[in-house]
Amino acid sequence: MMRPDGPDPATPSERRQHRRYPVMFSVTVESEGALQHLAGELLDVSDGGLLLALPQSLAVGTRVEVQLETPVMAFALPGRIVWTATLRGPSRPHGVAFDLEKGPPFAQRLYEIARQSW
Repeated sequence: MMRPDGPDPATPSERRQHRRYPVMFSVTVESEGALQHLAGELLDVSDGGLLLALPQSLAVGTRVEVQLETPVMAFALPGRIVWTATLRGPSRPHGVAFDLEKGPPFAQRLYEIARQSW
């Protein structure tokens, strides 16, 4: 299991609005119109969205609900795919923007939960 030392520092050249926190959780993703759910991994979180690794590509603009269970609480996080990359290997990275931006403590709290489980 990956054990990051701390939050990724944002560089001035990045256009992200929120600090990203590295985490590692299994998730289930339900996409609009899908007949089945996708099992994936949550790799990082910010107050504006998530970075997921999924076994197949979803189209940009696809509405999704990311279901996440941690040792202390469960979440159902609605959003939409805002970017995806095609890489060789078994998983495809996806950026998900939350429908409603989470408050500043959300990503940091999830990061702390992840750290406690490492």
